[in-house]
Amino acid sequence: MLRALGVIPARYASTRFRGKPLAPLGTRTLLEEVWLKAGAAARLSRLIVATDDRRIVDSCKGYGAEVWMTSLQHRSGTDRAAEVLQRCREQGETYDVVLNVQGDEPMISPASLDRLLSAFETDPAPDMATLCEALSTEDEFLDPNVVKVVTDDSGRALYFSRAPIPHPRNGRIDLAVCRKHQGIYAYRSEVLADLTRIPPSELETAEGLEQLRALAAGYTIRVLESDFHSIGVDTPADLQRVAAHMAGTTEDTDS
Repeated sequence: MLRALGVIPARYASTRFRGKPLAPLGTRTLLEEVWLKAGAAARLSRLIVATDDRRIVDSCKGYGAEVWMTSLQHRSGTDRAAEVLQRCREQGETYDVVLNVQGDEPMISPASLDRLLSAFETDPAPDMATLCEALSTEDEFLDPNVVKVVTDDSGRALYFSRAPIPHPRNGRIDLAVCRKHQGIYAYRSEVLADLTRIPPSELETAEGLEQLRALAAGYTIRVLESDFHSIGVDTPADLQRVAAHMAGTTEDTDS
């Protein structure tokens, strides 16, 4: 069985929601909710929260999460995960795969994370794997904040975009063929290390999507259907939507 390292990058100074990882969600914090669900994935050998803020460190220690302080200079969660991988190697710990779990995705399921990791036991194994879900509304399809993905028949990513893809040439949107990308990634360890050394591609810069760096460099990304509806938390209003959804007090009107 592959050895898999899970990393949850957690940055305190979010532009739109400062202190987001420590925001209350029910009886827990947002980050604690993510940590509990990720930690329930059976295929993970180890799970580490990677942060740049002592307040997050103190909070994590309060509920037993392993947490590391990482560089303040990182521009992305991918860079933070790569630092954790390198430090593990320096300590004599080796891993075949690194799972990068967004700290603001509290709806994740352990089963979907395990499915991501199992993708690397196929032949041929992909360089990366990620999750998607069906789009529910035309508004989501047209929303540039909702990232779309298209794949080949084997489930390998062809392109990710903020634009509506595939383009409805006849003007009629068929949601059955449209997929929303969920920003959770698993990497072969050497691929993660390599990607942090490659400069951003023109496509990545144009779309503002880091995964396009991997596609432009020729890496393969397997896209798997998840078993949960993603509600990413970017603002306090998003957190309220998640809390209501988890409490079962209201339906997610944006789903």
